[in-house]
Amino acid sequence: MRPFVPLVVLLPLLAGCNTLPRDAAGTTQRIEQTHMMRVTILAGTPNAQPALAILAAYARTHHARIMLVPIHGEHAHKALEDGEIDALVGHFAKASPWQTDLALSKPVARGEPDDKEHPVLRIVRRNGENALILAIDRAIADGAQ
Repeated sequence: MRPFVPLVVLLPLLAGCNTLPRDAAGTTQRIEQTHMMRVTILAGTPNAQPALAILAAYARTHHARIMLVPIHGEHAHKALEDGEIDALVGHFAKASPWQTDLALSKPVARGEPDDKEHPVLRIVRRNGENALILAIDRAIADGAQ
């Protein structure tokens, strides 16, 4: 005979499933609370507009707007890791040394180049911010279709 688990016991467990995926550091929640998504564009990025359009659409769905934060070079990567910014836009190769520390998106507005050393426009997010990562990756995939 199977043990009977009352439905009342299972309901609270199921209720928690609708909030997955989550951001480990609460980026999406902070964006919603402050109505601001902090974004840095790396200097020398020729055309960040397609990436900014994706980020602006994400921000709008959370009743927020983009705030561009001027940070240069290596400081931008550190700022992203430390949560001082929410996303970084720039040209990165698929084989970027940052790929182990940060979440690189697929190329924005183009396909993945055959040469994994060839930098292309990408949106970079903090590892662990799974709701943000998934939403941005879906928006990039939808734009590629």
